[in-house]
Amino acid sequence: MGEKKQRNILHCFSNTKDNVTNDNSNNNNICTSLNCELINESEPPQSSSGTIRKNIRTGGREKKKLKVSRKYDSNYLKFGFIQEPGSELDPRPLCVVCSESLANDAMKPLKLKKHFQSKHPDLAKKPLEYFQRMYENMQKQVIPLTKMTVEDKSLVKASYLTALQFAKNKKSYMIAEELIKPCMLQACEEVLGKQAVQKLKIIPMSANTDKHRIEDMAEDIENQVIEMVKNSPFYSIQLDESTDISNKVLLLCFVRVECEGELQEELLCSLNLPGRTTSSEIFEALNSYFLEYGIEWKKCIGICTDGAANMTGHLSGIVAKVKNVGHPDILSTHCIIHCEQLVAKKMSPELHEVLSDVIKIINEIQHKALNSRMFEELFQEIGSEYSHLHTEVRWLLRGKILTRLFALHKEVKSFFQQQNNLKFQKLLSDDEWVAKLAYLADIFSLLSDLNISLQGQLMDIFTLRGKMDAFQKKILLWQMQLAEEDLQMFPNFDDYMREKDVNRQVVTIVQQHLQSLTESFDRYYPKKEDPRHGNMWIIDPFAAKIEDCNLSMNEKKSLIDLSSDDRLKAKFQSPISKPHFWLSVKNEYPLLSEKAMKILIQFSTTYLCEKTFSSVTAIKTQYSSWFEIKMALRLVVTSLEPKIHKLILNKQEQISH
Repeated sequence: MGEKKQRNILHCFSNTKDNVTNDNSNNNNICTSLNCELINESEPPQSSSGTIRKNIRTGGREKKKLKVSRKYDSNYLKFGFIQEPGSELDPRPLCVVCSESLANDAMKPLKLKKHFQSKHPDLAKKPLEYFQRMYENMQKQVIPLTKMTVEDKSLVKASYLTALQFAKNKKSYMIAEELIKPCMLQACEEVLGKQAVQKLKIIPMSANTDKHRIEDMAEDIENQVIEMVKNSPFYSIQLDESTDISNKVLLLCFVRVECEGELQEELLCSLNLPGRTTSSEIFEALNSYFLEYGIEWKKCIGICTDGAANMTGHLSGIVAKVKNVGHPDILSTHCIIHCEQLVAKKMSPELHEVLSDVIKIINEIQHKALNSRMFEELFQEIGSEYSHLHTEVRWLLRGKILTRLFALHKEVKSFFQQQNNLKFQKLLSDDEWVAKLAYLADIFSLLSDLNISLQGQLMDIFTLRGKMDAFQKKILLWQMQLAEEDLQMFPNFDDYMREKDVNRQVVTIVQQHLQSLTESFDRYYPKKEDPRHGNMWIIDPFAAKIEDCNLSMNEKKSLIDLSSDDRLKAKFQSPISKPHFWLSVKNEYPLLSEKAMKILIQFSTTYLCEKTFSSVTAIKTQYSSWFEIKMALRLVVTSLEPKIHKLILNKQEQISH
C-alpha cells in the first residue's frame, strides 16, 4: 500500500468511530460523517444492482455488469482484518498487521485466513485480543491532515534518527517503545523536568512507526545507490551467496562506482534465492533486479566472486551469462582473500592431524570445563561474539586459538589428567606433537595477520598484490633461516625447541610446509596473470618507464605530457587518493584517466560480502521477516546518509493537500 493511501486511511481513523465493534447495520451510515479523501466526489456512487454509465472515450453508453458487494462482519477481526475506512460503499478488508488492503471479493473467512497463512503464519493462532490491540495501535498513529509545524518536523526527524540508530546497531525496532522511550522519559524528567517530558512523549516511536521509518530510509538509500550507478560511466560488482542458520540462501551484490570525484562502494541489492543456487537462478534473480531499476549491464566492466563453479563456469557461470547480456570484455576476478584462505588450508598430513586434534581438544574443554576460570583466557577467543560468524571468517581465529592453547598446554594437560582422558593426555605429553602445535600457532598467526591486512574498503589490486608479494618473499627468507637452524621468526616454536630435546625431524616438516606454501602461492597467484603487469604507471605516472607501460602510442604521448607537468606532480604527491587524482585529470587527459579508472574501479576481494554475511547473522534474530532484515541490512552497511529532510517533506506533501 502506498504512503499516500496509508495516510488517508489514518485520517479516516481519526474521523470515525470504531467500525469493527459496531454491527454491520451501522456501517452504511458512517460514510456520511466522513470527509474521506479516498472517495472520489466527482463520480457518483454506483449501485450494486447494476447501472448504465456513459462511455467517456466513445460517447456511447456502456452497460455495467451486476456486482455483488460483500459486507464486513465484525467477526473478521479474529482473522486480523478490519473494514478499511472510506470503503463503506464497496467495503474492503484491511490487515491490521501489514496494512494491506484486499479487494471486496476477499471479504470471506477462507480468503482472509489464506492471507494470514501466507503472510503472517506465526500470528495465525493469535487470540482476538491481540488483533484488537493491533487495531488500537493503528489508530494511535493518526497524523492530522494539517501542515507540519517546525516542532512537528523536529519530532518526526527525531523518530527517524532513533530508528536509524536501531538499524545501524543491529537492534530490533521493538525495543523503542518497550525500553528506549521509557528510559528516555525518565531521564528527561529527572534532568530537564516534566515540561520537556510532555514534548518527548509525542515523538512517534511505536514498533510499526519505527518499522516504516526503517523502510523509508532503506528505500531512500537504495534510490541513491541506483542513481549513483546510473550516473557512473562504468562500474564493477562483487557477488557472493551464503546459506544462513535457517537454510535461507541470500545473494549479496556490492557495486563500486565513480561518484563526486572519488570511488564509492555500496550494497546494490540483497536477494533471496531458492534452495538450489544454480548459476541460472542466481543470474535470473540478479538480472530481474537490474531490469526493474534500469541498470545497464553494458556499463559493468568487472565481477569479483569467490571462484565457485556456479559463479565462474566458462560456459554457464554467472560471469559468462553477464558477458552474454553485457559485453565480452568484462574482467572476472577471483577474490584474493579467498585464494589466501585456500593457500593456508593446504598442509601435510602430519600437521593436518595436529590441527584436527586441536579442534577435538577445544570441543572437549568447551563441554566439560566451560565455567573453569583456568580456561577463561582461552575462550575469550571463542566466545559468543564469534559463535555466529561466517565460516571463512572464523578460520582467521585459528591463529589466536592455537596460540592460546599452546600457552595453556600444561594446564590443559593437567585438566585431562583429572578427567582421566588418556588420549588427549598422551598427545599433550608428546614433545613432537606440542612442537608442531607451537609451529601451527606461529604460522597461522602470520597468515591471519596477512588475511586481515587484505580486508578493508576501497582496496585496489596494486595494494593487495603488493602484500601478497611481500609475504611470499618472507617465506623464502624463513626457508633460508631454517636451513641455518635459525627459528627466531617462529617465536613459540623457537622457545619450545630450545626448552625440549625434540627430534629435528619436526624442523624438516616445517621446511616442507613452507615449500608447500610457496607452491600454493604460485598456483593461486601466477606471475603471468598479474594484472599489475604493464599498468604500474597508474600508481606513479611520474616514475613509470614508458617502455614498460601497456599503452597505445597516443596514450604514451599523453603520459609523457602528464609526467612532465610539475603542477600535476605536486598534486599527485599531496595526500589524495589515486582515484581522486586520475578523475581530476579527466578533462585534460581523458584516455589515461579512463584507462586508469577501469583498473582502479575493479573489486579484488569479496570482503564486503563476507563482512555483511556476519551482519545478517547478527540481525536475523532481531527482525521477524526477510523484508525487514534486508531493509535494516542496507542501513547497517551503507556509508550514505538517508535524506531524512526530504522524507519529512514528502510526508508533509502527502498529508497536507
